Amino acid sequence: MKVAIYANEREHSQQVKEQLELKLKEAHIELDHENPEIVLTIGGDGTVLHAVHHYLDQIEKVKFIGIHTGHLGYYTDWLPDELDELVQFLKQKQSRISQYPLLSIMLCEDKTCHQLYAFNEMTLLNAFRTQHLNVTIDDLFFESFRGTGVCISTPTGSTAYNKSLGGAIIYPSLKAFQMTEIASINNNVFRTIGSPLIIPHEQVVTLKSENFSDVTITRDHLYETYQNIEKIKVTLSNRHVTFVKRRDVSFWGRVKDHFL
Repeated sequence: MKVAIYANEREHSQQVKEQLELKLKEAHIELDHENPEIVLTIGGDGTVLHAVHHYLDQIEKVKFIGIHTGHLGYYTDWLPDELDELVQFLKQKQSRISQYPLLSIMLCEDKTCHQLYAFNEMTLLNAFRTQHLNVTIDDLFFESFRGTGVCISTPTGSTAYNKSLGGAIIYPSLKAFQMTEIASINNNVFRTIGSPLIIPHEQVVTLKSENFSDVTITRDHLYETYQNIEKIKVTLSNRHVTFVKRRDVSFWGRVKDHFL
C-alpha cells in the first residue's frame, strides 16, 4: 500500500503530520506522494478540497481518508488522538467506501471548450455590474437572469456556500445537482424563478450571455476571471471522489451537529 499525507499549514496539523509519518514508517507502510493509493488529509474540509484538486488527474485511482484538525468535518472521520487506530485500520482490507460526484464545468470560447471540475460548487460572480445570463436546461430556454450570479453545487456541496444562499440540502446519495441564484433582480421588468433548482444528473445547465467580461468563475477554493467566454455548460460528472469510511455515519446527524 502506498500512502500520501496532505496537511494544511497550521502548526497543529503539521505536528500531527510528523507523528503520523513516524507511525506509518514503524508499521512499514510506504509513503508515496506522487502515486498514492490512499491520501490522508490533515485539517478540515477545506484541506480535503485542496487535496482533491491536487490529485485530480489520479482521482479514479486514489481514495481519501480525513483526519480532523479544522473547523468543519463533513469529509473527515478521524481525530489526531486516533492515529494508532488509523494505522491499524490501514493495514486491514478496506471495503467500506463512499463515492461523491464531481461537478463538470465546460467553459466555451469560440470553437474551443475547457473542461474544469469542482467538488463542492462552482459560482459565476460579477462584482462590477449586473450580470445577465440566459439559462437553458437541456434544450429548454428556462429564464433570463439578472443579478450578481449563480451557484451550482453537488449534493455534498449543498451544505456549503449553497446553504448560505438559501439553497436546499441534498442527501449525498441522490444523483442530482443544484443551481441557486445570487442576488437576483426581480421587479416589474425583470423576473427569475427565485427558488433553488434541483436538477437530475443527466441534464445539462447552459449559461449564455452577450457579455461575460469581468466575470469570476470559482471552483471550490480556486478562482479566475475570464473575458472571452461565450457559454458555460454544467452537469454532474461521471468522475467521483472516493472516501474510505471507518463506520457508517448518519448524514443528517452531521448536519444536525454542525448547524443546530
